[in-house]
Parts: sequence; C-alpha cells; structure tokens
Amino acid sequence: MTVSSEYEQEFRMLTFCSFLTIISGKKLNLPNIFLLLLKNKNYRDLIKAMLDIDNDFYLFKMFIDYDPTLYKSKYISKYLNKNKNALK
Repeated sequence: MTVSSEYEQEFRMLTFCSFLTIISGKKLNLPNIFLLLLKNKNYRDLIKAMLDIDNDFYLFKMFIDYDPTLYKSKYISKYLNKNKNALK
C-alpha cells in the first residue's frame, strides 16, 4: 500500500467513526467504536465496504494498528471472553 492509500484508508476509518458517533447520539471513544463493530455485523459490513476490504481480521488489524492500546481495554476483553464465538 502506498502512503497516500494508507492515509486515505485511515481517513475513511476515522470518517466512519465520526458517523457512528453521530448516529449513536453520544460521544464514543475508539474502544467503544471497536466494541460496536464486534457486536454489530451491519456496521462491520458497512465499514468493510467503505474501506474495500474483504475480511474482519484485516478490519480489526487496522484499528489495532491505528491505536495499539485497544487490546488493553477491559470492555473489549470482557466482551471477547464472554462471547468466544462472537465473529462466527
């Protein structure tokens, strides 16, 4: 990926995060947006279409590359531990 396409992907990702914040009606931080994506397949499908990517793994990898501290979120860990098959 070239630098301009990486910048464009990041811009689209952040635009989608802003969109989720607007439609939720409350201020969301990145861990909460990540959690929404884990919980809601429709949101995942929409952002994957915006970013032109095929699988969930790459989508979540993009978020973790953008903010490596996401894996430390207790809410994300709790959700993943409780829902071991969440993405199937």
